[in-house]
Amino acid sequence: MRKTVVSVLALALVAGFSVFAAQSAAPTEGSHGPAIGGYCPVAYQAMNRAVKGDEAHASTYMGQTFHFFNAEAKGMFDAAPAKFVPAYEGYCATAVAQGMKLVSDPTLFTLHEGAAYLFSSAEAKAVFDKDIAATIAKANENWPTVKAAE
Repeated sequence: MRKTVVSVLALALVAGFSVFAAQSAAPTEGSHGPAIGGYCPVAYQAMNRAVKGDEAHASTYMGQTFHFFNAEAKGMFDAAPAKFVPAYEGYCATAVAQGMKLVSDPTLFTLHEGAAYLFSSAEAKAVFDKDIAATIAKANENWPTVKAAE
């Protein structure tokens, strides 16, 4: 049984690498647009949904501009921004666990213990969801190096 679980996990990780290889590493924000593709970071936690924000309701935090679906969501964010910013600055959590910095699809997310984790593909989300604690531990370990990478 243990051998089968290890084999399945190894296959998932290999599949994840092939999915990631087709992606380009790019920041989630900057001169190219708002953070997390313009999606509202508050909506993940408040509504358990990916909701496109409105540039009329925007805030800047740690060099990233976030859009919100309404003024109330903006106010919630402004009161406690660290609570709402997705883990790993919105980069794909599974990729970070594997030592890579990949832009995420903001419609693919998992909420875990008060944090939103975003993913580059459905396959990356599935790998994360199979062993959340281990993937987060590895991503947390890799994040300082991955974050510093260009």
